[in-house]
Amino acid sequence: MNITILQERLDILANSSVISTRAAEVTLIAFEHLAAELKIDDIEKAEMLFTHLPTALTRITKGEMVEAPFADLLEEVKSSPYFSQALREIEFIQEKWNQPLPQEELDYLLIHYTNVLQMNEGGIEK
Repeated sequence: MNITILQERLDILANSSVISTRAAEVTLIAFEHLAAELKIDDIEKAEMLFTHLPTALTRITKGEMVEAPFADLLEEVKSSPYFSQALREIEFIQEKWNQPLPQEELDYLLIHYTNVLQMNEGGIEK
């Protein structure tokens, strides 16, 4: 997935009122940030992450909640070598969103980010 494809997807979702304009903006910023961290323009296997993110942000705006992911899955993610990098990406999103994310949404994003980082060889460890 590259920024052009993501922009097209977000435009479709925003124009059909599936996501908010602000959620689309923050998602684009998050994609650009991750691409810069990974030093790539085309992020492999990122479709689920960058579909979940704007829908999650829109849900938060509407006050909607989701159930937490399975604890076993989350424990596996926490043991990933990419966990801390995933957490930094989510902290960046929260900064741009100007509010903390509910724990359940944060946990799902950790799962998605860890997977994407692993698929794209983790970027650069800090």
